[in-house]
Amino acid sequence: MRTIPFLFMLLLLFHSTIGQQSQSDPGIIAGNILDSKQAAVAGATIELLSVRDTLYRRGTISDKNGEFVFQNLSFGLYRIRITSMGFNLMIIDSISLRAERFDFNLNDVILKMASDELSQVVVYAEKPLIQSKEGNITFNASESPLSAGSNASDLLKNVPLVAADPEGKLTVRGKEPKILIDDKPVELNAQQLQDFLESMPGSMIERIEVMTNPPPQYANEPGGVINIVTKRGKVGRTGRLSIYGGTRGETGINGNFSYRKKGLSINFNAGIGYNEFQGNGYSRRENIYVDSSNFFNTDNNYKNRSYRPNARVSIDYEINPRHSFNAVIQINDNNFKNNSNTQFANFDRFKAVGRLSRRTIKSEGNNLNPAMNFTYTYKGKKPGETLRLFGNANVSFNESDRYFFQEFLYSDFTPNGIDSTQQQFNNSRNNGYNLRAAYDKMLDNKHTFLAAGAYYNRSTSNVDLLSEYWKKPENIFLKSDLLSNDFRFRQAIANLRFSVKQIIARGTSITIGLNAEQTSVQFDLFQFKQKASNTYWTLLPFFNFNKQWEEVINLTVAYRRTIRRPGIGQLNPTIDYTDPYNLRFGNTELKPSTSHNFDLLLGRNHDKYYLNLGLGFNLVQDVFTQIRSLQPDGKTFITWENIDDRQEFEISSWNGYNFSKKLRLNVSASYSYNKYSAFDKLTYRYRDGGSFNSNINANYAPKDVWNFNSGLTFNRFANPQGFVRWNTSMNLGLQRKFFQKRFIITVNVIDPIQQQVNKTFTYGTNFQHESYNFTQTRNYRLTLTYNFIPVAKKGSTVEADKQKLKKLMPTK
Repeated sequence: MRTIPFLFMLLLLFHSTIGQQSQSDPGIIAGNILDSKQAAVAGATIELLSVRDTLYRRGTISDKNGEFVFQNLSFGLYRIRITSMGFNLMIIDSISLRAERFDFNLNDVILKMASDELSQVVVYAEKPLIQSKEGNITFNASESPLSAGSNASDLLKNVPLVAADPEGKLTVRGKEPKILIDDKPVELNAQQLQDFLESMPGSMIERIEVMTNPPPQYANEPGGVINIVTKRGKVGRTGRLSIYGGTRGETGINGNFSYRKKGLSINFNAGIGYNEFQGNGYSRRENIYVDSSNFFNTDNNYKNRSYRPNARVSIDYEINPRHSFNAVIQINDNNFKNNSNTQFANFDRFKAVGRLSRRTIKSEGNNLNPAMNFTYTYKGKKPGETLRLFGNANVSFNESDRYFFQEFLYSDFTPNGIDSTQQQFNNSRNNGYNLRAAYDKMLDNKHTFLAAGAYYNRSTSNVDLLSEYWKKPENIFLKSDLLSNDFRFRQAIANLRFSVKQIIARGTSITIGLNAEQTSVQFDLFQFKQKASNTYWTLLPFFNFNKQWEEVINLTVAYRRTIRRPGIGQLNPTIDYTDPYNLRFGNTELKPSTSHNFDLLLGRNHDKYYLNLGLGFNLVQDVFTQIRSLQPDGKTFITWENIDDRQEFEISSWNGYNFSKKLRLNVSASYSYNKYSAFDKLTYRYRDGGSFNSNINANYAPKDVWNFNSGLTFNRFANPQGFVRWNTSMNLGLQRKFFQKRFIITVNVIDPIQQQVNKTFTYGTNFQHESYNFTQTRNYRLTLTYNFIPVAKKGSTVEADKQKLKKLMPTK
């Protein structure tokens, strides 16, 4: 019954045929004219010419905000000529109005100051959903219905080569990338980053750039770079309001206000979302001893709910063409309430029940994450010289209260009178700051480019965990020293880098560089009055050879040494008491892992398609990974450990084909095979294995106001002790625009066939374990969006402008 409103709305959308399609001449071309300082150019003369009909001309003049619009245009191929006193002539060519695309917004058209240079001619190219150039990928989120009602984390999973592992961590070609927002690095720990991405509305994202071949300042990132570019808005005041709701139990509202004038741009985003997830699972473990074996089974169900308010203010100001700055203040909050029920059962080798119990856990808490950053940009007098200074500060306040009740049962599942009650109060405070400088310079020969930079990143985590148990018959809570903890973790990273790029021939370049990093780590275990610290240097060289043939074929050969440092999630020694028979905790003795990465990328671009193939080999040293081990008492410990070196073999491909301007298809896949040492395989029974990630994305736009988009992923993950069986996800989006694209209705169908299932197999020296987890992800979401966009108006013109228009009157 819950799908009836969705089907009714879908039928209504298909039935609607009113709007621009019913007009005989529905074409619209609009835009904003700005100068190099981002100031509106009022009174510019815009002439519209038909490419096929040389007698057809129409003219208009930009208003005080630099806006112009041509309406009631017939289908055809058009050219625009823009002239204004003191500026060079601008010509925009090849604008094709047709049934499936009859409304073009050229956004910002930048005029250059008058000089002796020739007129500027721009061939207009329509923006597809996914683009690829030089091995990098651009996902134009603003063109996709999948962004409506979703968050940044969900949207990233629909981008080619991007996947989320079983713990929810984002990867690119199997490795962890660096996340940027508007070209600025996000310096957050894993939990802060997850909260940030899950609270960031997808509707505020303009595009997502995946850089498999990143610039020098990020050349040593293992998984490359993901740059999330937010929307800036048009000149003047604009706004957007969206509300959404889904059958899974989600709802939310978010809005945007933007203001742009001259060199000033202000963007404000705010919203709140509610999410609800339900699921169930089981685990089956066989414990193998010298003369016998037994079994331990669990069955569980859960329901998680969360509210996520968020707000973000971004200010860009260009003082003059050489000096500009950006400031961002943001805050996101996660208020959660989770409930779970688990049944535990022990069986002997004859499958006779030995012990039964039920455990109920209630969790509630809050994660508050404010942050701010500042960026200053200086552009030198000579082209190619840029200095950028970054400053970032963030704090995080996390509170989590958990209550445990476990009841023991007879074999017939009736209570035997024995029970246990515990409670945990976890308070953590995280803070950090980052200072970064980047300097780029092109030498006078225009073939040599220098890049230098430095950064200092410091983070501190304070964790205070109080665990108590209910003591009978005194009926009081007493502290559990074993399960309580109080510690502080500090990490500081100082980096210096330098690189040189040399163009040795047309389309051929070599880049070589070096990063030198000093890492300082300190642990203060207050409960045990212990301290531990370590400081070490790491040299990270990189090399890149790039060859292009007529901007059609691209070849890249790259080497880089990378480092992966354990974070607070891997180091935290606190024992997770969620499952008393499978205890999880971190390892303060973990060492960082370094890797030698060798990559070969080959790509071909064409108007109809793009093809890319990547091959890679990685030699990873001091690998740290999560390991499960069986203890003599039948419990398992799950912690992080450094193991021996590992070899990784990679192959990946990302491709797209344009069947027409209406229909486009994009397919990507990556496979990584991990090979462990003979010692690890013999001693710990580690297994060589492969991980596979794939993404299929199709986009169909039969009309300018209709848009269909589908995303389908297949994933399989391997680990040293086993693998996670295949899982899939699907997102189908249908979008319809009304009232000159101001009002937008979007319907998303998420996982209609197969909901999210993870099935994991783990093999140890004396046990084998199978776990299953099902999450209710099927969802029918409806999103309503209204864009508050001012209509370009014909302002009053001086007499000279009126004389110009007389010469441009239609002569058709």
